[in-house]
Amino acid sequence: MRTYSMEPGDIFRVEGPAKIDVLEGAIYAVGALYTSGSHFTVLRARRLAFKAVDKAKISVVLGPNAVLERARPEEEVLDEWESAASSVDLNGVTVVIGAIDVGKSTMTAVLANKALSRGLRVAVIDADVGQNDIGPPTTISASRIVKPITSLRQIQAEKSVFMQSTSLERIWPRAVEAIGKLVLYARQAWSADAVIINTDGWISGEEAEEYKKTLLAKIKPNNVVAIRIGNELDGILANFSNVVFVRPPPAVGTRTKEDRKIHREMSYARFIFPVREVSVDLNKTPLCNIGLFKGLDLEGEFKAMLSRAINAKITYANQLGSALYVIADQWITRKLNSFKVFGFPEGFEKGLLVGVEDRDGFLIGLGVLKKIYYDRKKAVVYMSSRTEKALQKAACIRVGFIRLNDNFEEAERVVQLLRYDLYTYAQNGTMRGAGSA
Repeated sequence: MRTYSMEPGDIFRVEGPAKIDVLEGAIYAVGALYTSGSHFTVLRARRLAFKAVDKAKISVVLGPNAVLERARPEEEVLDEWESAASSVDLNGVTVVIGAIDVGKSTMTAVLANKALSRGLRVAVIDADVGQNDIGPPTTISASRIVKPITSLRQIQAEKSVFMQSTSLERIWPRAVEAIGKLVLYARQAWSADAVIINTDGWISGEEAEEYKKTLLAKIKPNNVVAIRIGNELDGILANFSNVVFVRPPPAVGTRTKEDRKIHREMSYARFIFPVREVSVDLNKTPLCNIGLFKGLDLEGEFKAMLSRAINAKITYANQLGSALYVIADQWITRKLNSFKVFGFPEGFEKGLLVGVEDRDGFLIGLGVLKKIYYDRKKAVVYMSSRTEKALQKAACIRVGFIRLNDNFEEAERVVQLLRYDLYTYAQNGTMRGAGSA
């Protein structure tokens, strides 16, 4: 532990893990004021700047690989961000938008702390499915804020929606629906006065722009706080007037694609461990988004005829409406007269990330498929003991598009499942619903 004296306006920058105790005076950090006798923490690999409001003395405890350094005022944007946050009426919904690694999650924490200091009931929604700080990767998650935070990672998800992937390409309409669902829940169930939404950094390209514009049109936020470098947000925000623009911190850290993947893999383990191997009856807890094992089982001559028609060996087959689902020796997507045939190769399920959902479409817990016994309609799923205990509340299991290996590391994105799922989504016209096919 070391003690430091700070003059008014002095700025320190710290990369955690670290704990800062305020011994004298007052310190400003992430939208909150810390006075004598208070403290704040900085999590591992997280970086933040703090400033002395008046003459102050602090003690600092640094963990492994942590760094504390003095920063020049031009290296940080504390005053600019504080001015922007102070200018916004945080009653209602505020959306934070920007590219990757511009400080969106930190700005979300700033706004949450600011709203809290005004006596508002505050909820935060983290809509970054690839790098979610509140809940597991592949989710959009929400929680309430009851005390100042320096990072969204300091709070745990109270409600999550499983998005099945770490990328929203082709499935972004579901994210719009999920965010709207969580905003409504926060306003109605939690009576939140202020809802702060952290978005992902996907902003480039026509599809990304359409997603963000559709989201803003759907949510109708009271405020948009945009962290911009140049004109990268112009196409998204052209028709919105309630926007406050700020710059990213010049000294903001950047993470490589591999860094982000490692962070996700650590998070998968955190939400699945301690691992239990659980047998699930798919008659009682069906697959939400795939029609396998529902409707009418096809056997005998019907199965043989289908096998000949699609020229594939079939282990199991069922009909659900105008769709035929088969376990075969290959991936199959084809038309057969008035039917759509979806074929899954044997063993397709091994390692697939799944979400166990309640009847309202909220996530109970993540799991990983080990094996499906097609003839018995039983699935063996790796899941945490906490998820296992809550299985009686489960309505269905939603199959994701991410395959993990035996070490719970990302192995591949299964695009064939995405195609099947898009068909199901189009047929239902909605993302959620107990036992939906």
